[in-house]
Amino acid sequence: MKKESAAPALETLLGPATFEGPSADGPWRATLASVRPVPGVEEIVLALETADGAPHAPPRCTLALRAPIRGAVACWTPRHVHFEMPLPWTAARIGANAARDLPLYANVGGDGAARLVLAVSECVRRVAIRGVVDEFRADEELSVSFFTEPEDPLARYSVRIRLDVRVRPFAEALSEAARWLDGFASLPSSPLSPSTPSTSSTPSTIPPLPDAARRPWYSTWYSYHHALTPEAVLAEARAAKRLGMRGLLLDSGWDLRRPVRGVPKESPSKVGDWTPDPAKIPDMRALSRAVRAEGLAFVLWFALPFVGRHSRAWRKWADRMLWIRNPGGEEWGILDPRFPEVRAHLAALFGRAVREWELDGLKLDFLDSFELRTSAPAEAPGAVPAPNLPPGEDAVAEAGPLAGRDFASVPRAVVALLEEVSAAVREANPAALVEFRQGYVGPAMRRFGGMLRASDCPSCIATNRIKTVDLRLTSGATAVHGDMLEWDLGATAEDAMLQLLACLFAVPQISMRLAALPARHRAALRFWLRFWNAHRATLLDAPFRPLHPEAAYPVVAAAGADETVTAVYQGGAVADAWQDGAPAGYVVNATGAAGLTIRLASRPASLELLDCTGRRVAADGALPRRAGIFDLPVPPSGLAILRR
Repeated sequence: MKKESAAPALETLLGPATFEGPSADGPWRATLASVRPVPGVEEIVLALETADGAPHAPPRCTLALRAPIRGAVACWTPRHVHFEMPLPWTAARIGANAARDLPLYANVGGDGAARLVLAVSECVRRVAIRGVVDEFRADEELSVSFFTEPEDPLARYSVRIRLDVRVRPFAEALSEAARWLDGFASLPSSPLSPSTPSTSSTPSTIPPLPDAARRPWYSTWYSYHHALTPEAVLAEARAAKRLGMRGLLLDSGWDLRRPVRGVPKESPSKVGDWTPDPAKIPDMRALSRAVRAEGLAFVLWFALPFVGRHSRAWRKWADRMLWIRNPGGEEWGILDPRFPEVRAHLAALFGRAVREWELDGLKLDFLDSFELRTSAPAEAPGAVPAPNLPPGEDAVAEAGPLAGRDFASVPRAVVALLEEVSAAVREANPAALVEFRQGYVGPAMRRFGGMLRASDCPSCIATNRIKTVDLRLTSGATAVHGDMLEWDLGATAEDAMLQLLACLFAVPQISMRLAALPARHRAALRFWLRFWNAHRATLLDAPFRPLHPEAAYPVVAAAGADETVTAVYQGGAVADAWQDGAPAGYVVNATGAAGLTIRLASRPASLELLDCTGRRVAADGALPRRAGIFDLPVPPSGLAILRR
């Protein structure tokens, strides 16, 4: 028989809120309150407190709301834009925690304006957000759930659910919600006393950003994968510097994979020792010094949580895993950061790597693998719980931290791990760069990483555009990088440059064998990297205006006081040549076809049209004679330059 719930009531901007929480005869009491700081914005405050003032395992709680559709045509989540409202069989779900996604959800109208933005102040512990259209009532069901996985005992807890129902530009609404989240990102990660609140109004501390984080990079991943040699890496560094790049990321493949008969050489079951393979990189420090002597920052990749069965590290850490992939085969495990000795091991390992190899930074990969997976076979085929996990989550929640662990909560332990790793790395190099990949880009993680990269989407032009724009809207001043760029050497230079133009408003990372580029590809790459470097202040820092998220951002602009840069990604879209009175307008044709439609607020004084290599193909002869909307013959992957 289900226990009666002590359910407080609240009338919100969206109507009555339905709350399911602690049972009436349990130790917890819940209250709901509302704050409306400005018209159209509401913060629902959920507070939990134990009746006896003693710590207890926090209860699972769910707040449910119903939102009218009212012109919404799509929903947005941190993973991608859905091109429909979430139907019962395609419900939009977010499982956000410190190392996964953001507690943000939005509805968008066909006019590109936000209809609803929902944000939750819990940036560390897991928050489950769900949205689905109710076909029986023609509205949308929204729910936010807390404490759905093991958590440390608490005596009190409070969290805010922010609703913004104003109809206004999507980019403005989403960025404001992301800034609001930043105010709740700081959480003490050491084991808390039961009375310590869970949220803080102190803004998160973002590490200082070295200039190299805001310059184009070279990555070895798509270009070399595991076929690395110091000669090849150094040759790419020299070529990259000439083309305008200022950093080199040595990605996966450099580490020694211990030989095991019958196991493929590059199997992940061999990772975890993080020793350079002498057949590939015989002297990592020498390579680091050589790359840095060419004027490029040198950053090294690590799969932070992985330990493979066929590594030496497995012998020490096999009983301290969260979960294991491919059991009985080429298996590897995810280290459990709730063990203090695991955190100390990883912090010492990365600090030593930065110090001994004289690295400028680290790419720390797969942080979103830090999850409890008691139902792993359904969530990730081939994954099972590690042997040290107890039989059920309820037992974990009641027992608190298990033997040897100083946390029950995995997300809080991940934050503690990153604090220890960050301290060790910055002790070795105070200016060290740290790159994280999309998936773990929330405000709690941004305290530790200066570069956030769009997750892997090799050769997928539209996906790279959507991912980088989404990151720009939610990442504040942190440097957003596009996924590494590769393209078909048999393609035209115009088609090849569509890859770079897709992430024009983020820092580009190139991953091609530069010596193998056809001459026209190289000329086009040189031109566009030169353009990017010359205009990076506008591209990265000026007010950012991506239009129509429901249509995958067909036009994106950055408008500064002196210039506007606008990229058009969809044929037929109309682009403003300049905004906010800027004297110069740069309009990029990223549609893949010739010609653009441009709106002019006034007659321009001059016009230049450049092809994808920067060669001028037309000047004032094509100049419109009045204000209005005009078709201009801008070449594919080319540029129109208009001045007042």
